[in-house]
Amino acid sequence: MKIRIQDNSIRFRVTLREVEDFAKSGRLERRTAVLSGNGPTGEFLYAIIHDPAIAESVIAIEGASISFRMCDADRAQLLAPEEEGVYVRREWKNAEGTPQRFLAFVEKDRPGSTCVKPEAWIYDAPPHGEVETRPIPKRQLST
Repeated sequence: MKIRIQDNSIRFRVTLREVEDFAKSGRLERRTAVLSGNGPTGEFLYAIIHDPAIAESVIAIEGASISFRMCDADRAQLLAPEEEGVYVRREWKNAEGTPQRFLAFVEKDRPGSTCVKPEAWIYDAPPHGEVETRPIPKRQLST
């Protein structure tokens, strides 16, 4: 799993293998050890957690961790083979009345796109080895 934090947004990128693991356990978690000088100074945790008790997905920050707590409906969307991911958008006005926005995404990872490459999700991306992909299924047209 990869994480990207920029301004008022956070994006989790997951491989299909990680989606399968999430489907089984309800949790994906990674840790980054922060090193400085003579050794570790701390650890940053980021996670995606299925929480069937909530009606709407939320982002939680606790200490040196950030987690995407996912409701049942968003979990079902992420697990759908043709869906790219889950998107949470929040908008409000601050005390001065200025509009504010926060975005959070959990998306299936793809290889870099080119015109000649077929559309695919990354299934697995080992640290040393060939990236394994799976084709993106076509969406069913409703009649």
